[in-house]
Amino acid sequence: MAVDLELGLVWDTDQENFEINLRLSGSDSLERMDFLRHAIEIDVDELRALTDDEQRYASRLSAMVFAQPLIEQYYRMAVNAAGTDSVHFRVHLNGPARFHQLRWESLRTPGDPEKPIATVGNVWFSRYLSGENWPLIPSRLYRERRALVVVAAPSDIDSFEGLAEIRRDAEVARARAALTDYRVEVVVRASLAEVVQRLDKNYYEVLYVVAHGWLTKDVPRLLLETAEGVGDVVDARRLAERIQAVGHKPTLAILVSCQSADVDEGDSESADSGALAGLGPRLAEAGVPAVVAMQGNITMTTAETFVSTFFDAFKTDSAVDRAMAKARVAVRDRPDWWAPVLFSRLRSGRAYHVPAFTAKADDTWNDLSRLLRRGRVTPVLGSGLADGILGSRSEIARRWALRRQMPIAWHGRTNLAQVAQYLRVTKTPNMVPLYLSEFLMSELLERVETATGDDPFFRLPPRLLEGDDPVPVVLEVGRRMRARDPDDPYTVAASLNAPIFVTTGWTDLLQDALREQGKQPRTMCYPWYRSSTWEDIDGERLGAWPDPEVGKPWVCHLFGRLNEPDSLVLTEDDYFAWLTAWIGKRNLLPESLGELSKALSVRSLLFVGYQLREWDFQVLFQGIQSFGGQGVLDDTLNIGVQLMPEVDVIEPEAAQRYLESALKQVNIFWSDTRTFMKELHDRTGPRS
Repeated sequence: MAVDLELGLVWDTDQENFEINLRLSGSDSLERMDFLRHAIEIDVDELRALTDDEQRYASRLSAMVFAQPLIEQYYRMAVNAAGTDSVHFRVHLNGPARFHQLRWESLRTPGDPEKPIATVGNVWFSRYLSGENWPLIPSRLYRERRALVVVAAPSDIDSFEGLAEIRRDAEVARARAALTDYRVEVVVRASLAEVVQRLDKNYYEVLYVVAHGWLTKDVPRLLLETAEGVGDVVDARRLAERIQAVGHKPTLAILVSCQSADVDEGDSESADSGALAGLGPRLAEAGVPAVVAMQGNITMTTAETFVSTFFDAFKTDSAVDRAMAKARVAVRDRPDWWAPVLFSRLRSGRAYHVPAFTAKADDTWNDLSRLLRRGRVTPVLGSGLADGILGSRSEIARRWALRRQMPIAWHGRTNLAQVAQYLRVTKTPNMVPLYLSEFLMSELLERVETATGDDPFFRLPPRLLEGDDPVPVVLEVGRRMRARDPDDPYTVAASLNAPIFVTTGWTDLLQDALREQGKQPRTMCYPWYRSSTWEDIDGERLGAWPDPEVGKPWVCHLFGRLNEPDSLVLTEDDYFAWLTAWIGKRNLLPESLGELSKALSVRSLLFVGYQLREWDFQVLFQGIQSFGGQGVLDDTLNIGVQLMPEVDVIEPEAAQRYLESALKQVNIFWSDTRTFMKELHDRTGPRS
């Protein structure tokens, strides 16, 4: 059984020591946490004095860390519980920069001073970093393997004392040899502006940097180049700030040290004293999920062996800390084996995910296909199907908050319910839906103004652009997108063999797609708001509705439509009111809507276009659980769940556990909406 062990060190400024958080987990039966106040003291000055004596350094650091018996006890429990499986050991360090420069990787196994923890084959050791105001790290989709190689070789290197000339061609060749499975691109001039520009325009999985560096009062300085090729000393804080602002941050940064000026005496080594490792936490703070750097001076032989082994492992396994463990084992007989360090923001260690079901993919697709052919699936469609037109809910929230200059904490600006709640409190409550419509219309008009060529926003009829109603624009753009793309998410959804569709989308894009396929949908809005009743959008009482059929499906809008502002569920207050109404009215469902009850409580549910942390999904999920009873949902044969990872911070295993706590037989396809819908069409379309 794989085991997670986290040692959290939190600096107490008043007491000048570390408080300790200990967490051990691996299964429901292995879940333990402890907190120790004023637990350990780390003497940085003593350790720095031992820099040249690796054995004594490791012995003293280990004695300081394991001074608390409970820490040793947790380590032994983790190893015993894992057996021959892996122990994911994370040191979570929250303290001043001087502590990040310590060699935590040199910690020894309790009771065995000759055995470094980080070189035990089944122990994945990393430094896990986080901060109060750090950007969230999403689970990223696997893309084409691309690497950006940056080799800083200033033409005036002789003017910098003690630094050797960097042979650019040789370093690029070394990088290419390590990155054999990557499409490697090399910057011609390793200037800060050029690096930032390349990262901003393109996505690279790996940023590979070779540069000289040094520390000035614990602040790393990197020697890059100007546009003219001469040396440019860049403060690490400035570099991190620029990378934080780029549009496409790399998944992994590799910071490679350069050899010193003295290259004639045996195996040459670097001379940066760990400056590049000092950059690691700053890049992590800027939003780079994983950073590998060299702490202290490292021999070129160790560095080259480590880097090549690391990438050889990483190309077949997205777990960056597992690749790190394998690379450390490859150099553990070297005197400077401890020099490579991993700074990670990834709790699971996985750098990216592959778009697929998390388990039993072929069986899941086969079962889903069978259920669809028999009309035994209820599609539950979220806003993600319309992202190509309106953007995601989180994007809308962020842009809306920025447009109105709302004084909301940064982490709340991507929460649409929170942004809408701010307007509800500060403005007239029932005006929020109208404010939303006006904002969406202004956003759509901007898209129209900049559209060219094949853009579906290009040359829209002028009559659609008059007034503040965004719905006609959305429907026309949706029509154009479906006409051009057979894998359009709404086209695929409309082709499903389903008699009832449930949606939390705001528009009738689904209904238009259904009509294009010869179907005759009937549309209702859930009557959660005051004075509303069970009727269709044309005012017809639902008692007159015939039973749903695949050719005449029901479409139920649970969170309202833009055409009916009062029906929209937007603010935090709205969601609470909706849930209250849902629980109160579920037993008052008209007899004619018995098929809707069955669709949500008996049939398999296929969630598409949701983010786990969005209010839409969380409130809807709780509502569906309560609708038909937990026991009925537990017995459902197969529930396919697709979630959007790029803007979500819950990793696949955590999402699986969360959903399985309420619904059994959950299978997650961890990718974006379009990728899932395309594969759904490819696998099930011809037979559905």
